[in-house]
Amino acid sequence: MTNNAIIEFYSDYNCPFCYALNERLIALGDSHRIQWRGIEHEASATSRVVTLDEKNQLLNEVTVIRKRAPEITIVTPPFRPSTRLPNRVTFAIKDQDQKNLSDFRTLLYRAYWVEGKDISDSAVLKQIASSVNLEYPSEDDINKPMPELDLWQESWMGDRFKTRLPALLSTDIDKPIMGFPTYDLLSNFFNGLKLPVAPDSLAACQLKPRQTILMVGQFDHNRCNMIELESAYNIVRIKIIEKAIQWLGKVDCPPDVILIHQRSTGRDGIMFCSRLKRDHEYRHTSVMFLMDKQNTEIEMEAFDVGAADVVFDLSNPKITQARLDAQLRNKQSASILDALCRLDYLTELPNRRDFDRKLEEEWLRATRTHSPLSVILIDIDHFKLFNDNYGHTAGDDCLRACAKIMATCIKRTADVLARYGGEEFAAVLPDTDQQGAINLAKLLCKSVEAEGIPHAKSLVSNKVTISAGVATMIPNQKYMPEKLLECADEALYQSKQQGRNQASFFQE
Repeated sequence: MTNNAIIEFYSDYNCPFCYALNERLIALGDSHRIQWRGIEHEASATSRVVTLDEKNQLLNEVTVIRKRAPEITIVTPPFRPSTRLPNRVTFAIKDQDQKNLSDFRTLLYRAYWVEGKDISDSAVLKQIASSVNLEYPSEDDINKPMPELDLWQESWMGDRFKTRLPALLSTDIDKPIMGFPTYDLLSNFFNGLKLPVAPDSLAACQLKPRQTILMVGQFDHNRCNMIELESAYNIVRIKIIEKAIQWLGKVDCPPDVILIHQRSTGRDGIMFCSRLKRDHEYRHTSVMFLMDKQNTEIEMEAFDVGAADVVFDLSNPKITQARLDAQLRNKQSASILDALCRLDYLTELPNRRDFDRKLEEEWLRATRTHSPLSVILIDIDHFKLFNDNYGHTAGDDCLRACAKIMATCIKRTADVLARYGGEEFAAVLPDTDQQGAINLAKLLCKSVEAEGIPHAKSLVSNKVTISAGVATMIPNQKYMPEKLLECADEALYQSKQQGRNQASFFQE
């Protein structure tokens, strides 16, 4: 890149968006232009006391990163640590080798977001500093006044950044870019070019995230007073349904609540709600109707098409906020339950249920497009002997390690690797032909063996290995998705019969 502007990076080690952005900056090769600005976005965070709400918040944030950046490895940490000590240590060693310092910051992020370590522990920080040949500061250096840290914190909490993370500020572009940007947006920003979207329209981590309320229709201020709620929510007002549909098509994340004015939208409002609730993307978005007067028939119709509530007066801001917060709590609970029911907690991969859903969706799509669909079934070789020898705790560690290794081999967003059950894993690969699927299966086998996880009792190797079965079909209405699984299972059986630690393709 030709632009040499210096970029200030306001970040916190316990923010997943900051970690993911740091990984993207490394991938772009521009980390040398970054001037670190460490702040604390949750000063009260601690690794000692963890509430259920904090666990759910971490799960939700990690889920967002996995959806928006599937190429980045991330786990759900067991807690959110204080970053006061990591920030002070990073600042205290700022004059040492800059390349090593950059590596230190990256390893700090990864220690927490990949390995789940407590980076508020000085022993962890010392180990990371030693690994990159940095001298760990003395207690006096760590505890001395650091006015620069205070200035960064004050600046981040001011009107310019409004406590949003991550935040980048270029010496050539006066307006900051906040949130977790795409590669294209980052490239334009680093080159000093015009940004394709408003830089403050991206999802960002905040002290208290502002949920989005979409108001559709012509609202009377006397009956719907939202002015006092502007600071609590991100309120978007659109009078015409067609324009609301256009707006929804442009945003990355659906609004949390959609409020429809029934009288001004009429039948179109009812149809709009019906359309939204049939869309999988809006299954957790609460839709509310504001009516001028009671009408049992219209009320019932609104509920029938999926409305969460019908109200008649929103003139009192306190009552309005209470109603909105109730809907937002319901949405959050539904989102958490949805994530939990799709996730295998041990490996943090999609579970069997989510795999079956994905396979069915891709089968139907491939039937329409006449494109190839491939499946890989994977089994850890002699896993029972591993458990018998090392114990079930070590067995769980082995499953997690294998899942992580294989997940790094899955590069395309459309591909899904899931835990199929026990020591079995499965991958569904849309638009993938026979050769592409067998190449990936071989890569999975090679990568797991290369990790070198000891397996003294294996009958195949002294390391953990896997066997894989691959099948490819161009789906049609003659068969069901189970047919593809049966073929992959038969190929997996062939791999085991031929000595394991290999991939076989189903041949009719």
